[in-house]
Amino acid sequence: MKIDWTFTLDQPWTLDRVLNFVTMANQYTSQIYLGAHGEKVNAKGLLGIVSWSMSLREQSTIALQLEGIDAQEAFEGVSTYLQNQDDVLHTTYSRSS
Repeated sequence: MKIDWTFTLDQPWTLDRVLNFVTMANQYTSQIYLGAHGEKVNAKGLLGIVSWSMSLREQSTIALQLEGIDAQEAFEGVSTYLQNQDDVLHTTYSRSS
């Protein structure tokens, strides 16, 4: 299963937030990618996410892509985490199998 989700970041990511996100992403077997500004990174790689997140600003549009056997479970965990981190989160969701 493949899931694509787009959301608007309402506040910059802190190092703690990045560490928590990477830890969460590594709990799933699915491939998880984040993208913004034409750049796409593996959400399970700490160095790549830290470097990538430094380029993010408030109101950045982020694309989340999940693909694999537990993509739905991963999406539920990751999207819940992201929504709980931002007070207002604007999202677009699409799913394909």
